[in-house]
Amino acid sequence: CMSHLTPGITAAMETIFNAVEQKYWFMDKEETICCGRPLLQQGFENQASDLRRKNTEMIQGSKATMLITSCPICYQSFRKEYNLSIPVLHHTEYLDMLIRDGRLKLRHDDRRVTYHDPCELGRGCGIYEQPRDVLKATTTLLHTDNEREKSLCCGFNLGNPLLDLEQQTRIRDAARDNLLAPHPDLIATACPMCKKAFLRAEDIPVKDIAEIVAGNIC
Repeated sequence: CMSHLTPGITAAMETIFNAVEQKYWFMDKEETICCGRPLLQQGFENQASDLRRKNTEMIQGSKATMLITSCPICYQSFRKEYNLSIPVLHHTEYLDMLIRDGRLKLRHDDRRVTYHDPCELGRGCGIYEQPRDVLKATTTLLHTDNEREKSLCCGFNLGNPLLDLEQQTRIRDAARDNLLAPHPDLIATACPMCKKAFLRAEDIPVKDIAEIVAGNIC
């Protein structure tokens, strides 16, 4: 759902798919199709189960051999709450695989970048190295005091209705200050919601890793 609010990520993935001649189909290109995780987090188990059933039928009917998602919340949901017979990859895993297999040729530029570990992707699923390896192939990656398991939340979460906007903003600002400490040219993240949160700060350019990669294709 969040990718519909950050369409640059979807456009970047289309550019990458076409560059490597990947056959693809967007199950949610025309309309938003929720993974069911926000409903499950708020106690609507029956509704979430119904969504999972409908999504599973759609995926199986497509004859796809791999599911790629740009949202870490969806990624965790499809990995842990579904029983799909095909691999489920976050797009940073897919990009890392393309680079390692030599299918995607990238140029390295002189931008200095800090990376924000999304909560659901990092602590939720243990994906830390693949995003960093992709960024190292395209930019100079800087270290921050709070990263990997110690990464600070962006403050915005669809499944948590308890925090008001002021509280969310304070959390976001702490994470932003951590990322700005090494004086980067750009903040990179791998989550549509995190990108949306940091863009509201308006201090520095913020891009998803897919957008960085799409702009550096040789």
